[in-house]
Amino acid sequence: MSTDNLPTAAAGPLLPDEYDDALRTRLAALDAASDAHAQDQRPDNTTRSYASDWKTWTAFCETLRIPPTAATRGTLRAFVDFLWSREKRAYATIDRKLAGISVTLRQHHGVVVDPEATKSARELLKDYRRQASENEEPERGRGKAPAMRIDALRQIVEKCSDDIFGVRDRAMLLLGFAIAARRAELAGLRLRNIVEDPDGNGLLVDVRVSKTDPRVVPVPYGKHSATCPVLAWKGWAERAQITDPDRHAFRAIHATGSVQPKGITPQRVGDIITAAGARARIPVLFTGHSVRSGMATEARRAGKDPKAIAQITGHKPNSSVLHGYMQIVDRWDTEDNALMGIGL
Repeated sequence: MSTDNLPTAAAGPLLPDEYDDALRTRLAALDAASDAHAQDQRPDNTTRSYASDWKTWTAFCETLRIPPTAATRGTLRAFVDFLWSREKRAYATIDRKLAGISVTLRQHHGVVVDPEATKSARELLKDYRRQASENEEPERGRGKAPAMRIDALRQIVEKCSDDIFGVRDRAMLLLGFAIAARRAELAGLRLRNIVEDPDGNGLLVDVRVSKTDPRVVPVPYGKHSATCPVLAWKGWAERAQITDPDRHAFRAIHATGSVQPKGITPQRVGDIITAAGARARIPVLFTGHSVRSGMATEARRAGKDPKAIAQITGHKPNSSVLHGYMQIVDRWDTEDNALMGIGL
């Protein structure tokens, strides 16, 4: 039987070493375009952090007289040792800098850091932290943000004035609490991200600027008008005359009281939250994360399912970070003390 007219087997796909120059150029252009797009989507504070991480890394490499592209197991471990032992940096700061170095090398220099090298550096960092704990050294860094409990939130919003500044701050605090917001999430909200529920149940807040996945949080009307996030938001939107859907939801305000078209920075959000707590004479220094931690803590104490809490915070239900937000706030409460009520 002749095989002359039988179809030949289809050739397999090209392997990378078989690409011609034209294809390599097209792929390189696509990589550059995708990197630029990803950079545009990244929050400004993350971009600034990566720039700071790279600056620290390049300065370190200069002391060793090695190029900054030499992110090997040895150099990354030496970097961890330098930051921990010499500069006394916090654990979280060093961990983030390792991530920032890897991202910058990949995106801007085409260097992919060996995951095993990064892993070994992080293992060394964990060893240093464990040793510090065994030696009873104080924890480095600011630590967890104190949770803003409901009673403190009530006192704080009560002290917010009725002028334009107070109306904005009240809305920011209550809505931030309701959506368990980070600073950047509040700063990143646009008017189009906050809409009324079609059935009149409250607000639907689309949190797009987030370290976790974007989420839509259903915010119901509160039982108390003074702490209702829906009423607070409506009061601010009406008072500030916010109409452009693409403009920031929370704006800068001039000293004269005129609302500015530009939004406020994440740092400014944190400053407003801290100042509001001080104004109410709360004996705790609240930070930008306090409303987020406070919401998770109060929801846990109210017996809410971790899955329901995670839907608001944007975490996975079994996330260790989420459980870290659910702070133990009363050591003598039956809900917070595991020894109480067990039969001792």
